[in-house]
Amino acid sequence: MSRLSHSTETLGQETKGYIDSQLDLVKLRSIKGLSQGTSAIVGLLLIFLIAGALMTVLLLALVLWLGEILNSYALASLIVAGVLLVLLVLLFARRRYLFRNSFVSMYADVFFPEEAWPAGLDSMDSLDKAIDRTESRIRKEKAGISNLLFNGFRWTSWIIPVLRFLFKKLRK
Repeated sequence: MSRLSHSTETLGQETKGYIDSQLDLVKLRSIKGLSQGTSAIVGLLLIFLIAGALMTVLLLALVLWLGEILNSYALASLIVAGVLLVLLVLLFARRRYLFRNSFVSMYADVFFPEEAWPAGLDSMDSLDKAIDRTESRIRKEKAGISNLLFNGFRWTSWIIPVLRFLFKKLRK
């Protein structure tokens, strides 16, 4: 019976490891989704804010230009609009790198306590690698559980007929 209890204990440990890995995978995928979603919202909000300011300045520049026809006020307004346009283009081009990685760290702090923090989880690339490692660990743990179940049932398959035989003998 000690062999059966050892198999059961090992199965319990393997199952716990599998469940923990599944939870880690859910957490990692949640961090990725929340980071992407939040960065998209913040990035678009910032882009729309700057685009609104750009339109305001451009319209003000047009009004001043039409009002004073080639005076320095309009030229100054166009220079400011040009600077905002350059800023908008830079933000749009670098939006993924400027926002997403900071959200990865923020959400990782929420989902993982200090002692369970995956090492180096501070960017989207490291998050993808952590997801791949966790999926690989889950596949190994799943295979281990399957092997334990298969070997346990194979080892105990003779017990059921013996128990049936004994119960029939005890009833008589």
